[in-house]
Amino acid sequence: MGTFLPGELSGTAARLDRCARRLETCAAQVRVATATSWQGGAADLHRDRVAGHADDLIALAGRVRESARLVRELQVVAESRLDPVAQVDLTVGLLP
Repeated sequence: MGTFLPGELSGTAARLDRCARRLETCAAQVRVATATSWQGGAADLHRDRVAGHADDLIALAGRVRESARLVRELQVVAESRLDPVAQVDLTVGLLP
C-alpha cells in the first residue's frame, strides 16, 4: 500500500464509505431478488439462507463504515501531531 500522507486518508475513508453503501445495496438487492413465486419448504429454507447472507452483508457494511470513521479519526490525530513538526520546520527555515 505504501505511505499515506494524512490528507490522503480522507480519500481512503470516502472509498470505504462508498464500499459500505454498495454492500447495503447488494443486501437489499439480494432480499428483493429472492423469488416469491416459489413455495414450499425448500423455498422457505432458501429465503432464510438468503436473508442470512443479506444480514451478513449489512453487518459487514457496518464494520466497513466504522473503519471509515476510524480512518478519519486517524487523519485528525496525524494532522494534529504533524502541526508542531511543521511549526518547528518553519522556525528553523527548512520550509519555504
